[in-house]
Amino acid sequence: MHTEDLKNKKTILFITIVLNLIIVVSQIIAGIYSHSIALITDAVHNFQDVVSLIIAYIAIIFMVKKPTPKMTFGYKRAESLAGFVNSAVLIGAILLIIITGIERLIFPQPVESLVVIIVGGIAFIVNSVSAYLLGFHSHSHDDHHHHNHGEDLNIKAAYLHLFSDAVISLGVVLGGIAMYFFSVYWVDPVLSIIFSLYILKETIPVFKKSLRILMEGVPEEFNNDLVLKELKSFPDVLDIHDIHIWALSSKDIYLTGHIIVNDKEISKLENLIKQIEEKLSRFGINHITIQFETKNFNCEIKH
Repeated sequence: MHTEDLKNKKTILFITIVLNLIIVVSQIIAGIYSHSIALITDAVHNFQDVVSLIIAYIAIIFMVKKPTPKMTFGYKRAESLAGFVNSAVLIGAILLIIITGIERLIFPQPVESLVVIIVGGIAFIVNSVSAYLLGFHSHSHDDHHHHNHGEDLNIKAAYLHLFSDAVISLGVVLGGIAMYFFSVYWVDPVLSIIFSLYILKETIPVFKKSLRILMEGVPEEFNNDLVLKELKSFPDVLDIHDIHIWALSSKDIYLTGHIIVNDKEISKLENLIKQIEEKLSRFGINHITIQFETKNFNCEIKH
C-alpha cells in the first residue's frame, strides 16, 4: 500500500472522526431539549461511528507495521478485526434502534419537531459528506491498483456506518417534517425500523467475511477442489493430506499441506522431519509444515 494513499486515508478518517464527535454532542443536547428519542438514538448510532472510525484509523496504522519475532504475521489481521468489531457493533446498534422504534410505536410522545428537523438535517449533511469521502476514496484508483484499494474491510465497515447514519438522519428529518405538519408521531419510528432493516442487510456480509477470516476459514469465493486438482496434476505427486487454506487479510491467502511423492531420497528427509517434530513438541507445537529447498532455490514471492 502506498504511503501517500495511507496518508490520504488517515486524513479523511481523522476529519470524519472530528465531524462525527461534533454531531454526537449536538444531537444529545438537542434530543434532551426536544424530547426526541429518535435524535438520541441517532446520536448513539453516531457515537458507534466514532468508535468504528477510530478502530479503522488504528487498523490502518497497524496494517503497515512489519512482522516482528513475536508477531510473525505482522499486523495484517488488524484489518479483519476492525471490520469484525465495526460490523458487530453496528448490528447491535441497529437492533437497539429497531427496539426503540417499536417502543415509540406503542408509546408515541410529542416532540419539538423543528429542533429534530434542523439537527437531523445537519447530521444528514455531515454524514453524507463523510460517507462520500470514505466511499469515494475506498473505490478510487481501483482500475490501476486493484490489489491495494477498495478491499479494506475496515474502511468498508466505516463507510457502511456513515452511510447508514446518513440514512437514519434522513429518516429523523422526514419524521420531524411529518410531525411538524401533521403531528403523526408514528412516522418517525416506522422510518427508523425500515431503514434499520436495510442497513442490517448491508452489514451482515461484512460481519460474515471478517468473522470467516478471524476463524481461519477458507475465503468464501475460494474453490478447494480446483486447488487440490492443480496440486494432484503433477506426475510426481501421489497424494495430498493435511491441507489448510486460510486468509490472513482480504489480500493474503495461505496454504500449508503434506504432499506424498514417489522418491527414494525422501526417506532421509522424513527422518529429519520426525526429529524436528519430536524436538518442537516440547514447545507445544503440534502442527508442522516444512518445505525443503536447496540453497540455489529461491521461493520468495515478491509482493
